[in-house]
Formats: sequence, structure tokens, C-alpha cells
Amino acid sequence: MKKIKLLIVDDEWIIADSLSTMEEWDERHIEVVGIAHNGYDAIRYLEAEPIHLVISDIRMPDMDGLQLLQYIYEEMPNTEVILISGYEDFTYVRTALRYGAKGYILKPIDTDELLENVDRLLAPSHPKNEADNDAIEPELPLTYHKEIVRKAKHFIQDNLHNPLSLSDVAATVHLTAHYFGQIFKSESGLLFNSYLTQVRMEKACELLKHSGLKIYEICEQVGYVDPKYFAKVFQKQFGMTPNEFRLKK
Repeated sequence: MKKIKLLIVDDEWIIADSLSTMEEWDERHIEVVGIAHNGYDAIRYLEAEPIHLVISDIRMPDMDGLQLLQYIYEEMPNTEVILISGYEDFTYVRTALRYGAKGYILKPIDTDELLENVDRLLAPSHPKNEADNDAIEPELPLTYHKEIVRKAKHFIQDNLHNPLSLSDVAATVHLTAHYFGQIFKSESGLLFNSYLTQVRMEKACELLKHSGLKIYEICEQVGYVDPKYFAKVFQKQFGMTPNEFRLKK
């Protein structure tokens, strides 16, 4: 069986040496072809021979892991990257997602978590295919799931007057609609559309109680285009029409 070539990139030699000598690589037919100590060193390896997988730290001198990730994303699409970091910074995660990282592992490194990410990449059911719309989603630490949902809910509140879809909101956190939908349901306990409808209806109730806006104006304020559809959704939610609700206030 042809061996998969792995490059370790980390400026901390203890971590780099520890990762490079793991016995589990042989079990997976993975050959560690070298250790680089910053992004520039890594590029020299990448230009010298095809490398299938890069495991890289983020914070390094001269050229960091995110810059390296961007270079690989733009120049070497057949090379997969798993990032490791000692920093719980959502900005890092967002950039990692934008440039196609296939994993984001927090330090101290849990080798089981790292190997799970690697195994996912090597699984026969997930061949490398640039045209595949079902590309493997990056595995994110659970702390970031909460941050993703927090940011999504904030975006929804700020844009409630606009028509919003799952894809629209997923794009703001740089995730596919499918993966974002899974995270949102897991963290909030609601399907995205159910949550969006709930927030729209709560805002509509507030406007019906405390504003003199006409029904069609409230409809627009909470992101609905058709007043009849808005009234239908409202009645299904509360068992009365918007006008009936207003008269009861």
C-alpha cells in the first residue's frame, strides 16, 4: 500500500518531535516526511514533493499556520491541513474554516482527538474530490459551537427585518448550511427555521403591543414579504390573528 506523506509544522521542537514519532502513524500507513518550524520551511517541503497531510501549529514566527493554510488552499488543493492551537480564538477558527482546514485541535493535544480527525480524512467513504459538495467538515472544539450559535443569533436579531435562510446565516459563520444546521440544533435545541419563526413572532408581538404600526408594516419589520402568510403563521403560533392579539393587549 502506498504510504500517505505527512508533514509536521511546529516551532516547539518537543511537540513536533512527539507528534512525528507517534507509533500510530505506521498503523495507518502514514510516513512523516519531515518537521518544519514555520510556514516558510513547510513550503520548501511542499514544493519538493507531494505531501498529502499537514499538521500545523498556528502561532509560529515568520510565517504562521494560518498563512501557511491559505497558501496550501490556493496553491496545493490536494493537500489537507489540520491545525493545532493553544488559543481559543474564534477569529482563528473562522479563518481556518475559510481556507479549508479539516480539523482544529486545541493544546494540550489530545492524541485520540487528533487521530480521530486523521481517520476521518483517510476513511474510504470520503475520497478527496474538489468537486464534491459533501466535503468533510472540519471538527471543531465544542466551545466554538456555542460561539458560532451566539454569533448566528446576534446576526438574526440585527437582520430580522430581512428575509433570512439557513444558508444566509451559515455563510456569516463560514460553515455549510448542513453543518451549521447540525450545530445550531445541538446547541439551541431547536431547528433553525423553528428558532427563526419564534424570534420573528416574539418581535411581532412586541410591535403589536407597543407600536402603532399597521399590520403590513409589522410584517415587513419581522422579515415577511406577504402579510397574508405572516397572519397565517401568527395564527398558527398563537391561535389568533395579529389584529385579535392587538385588541387583547
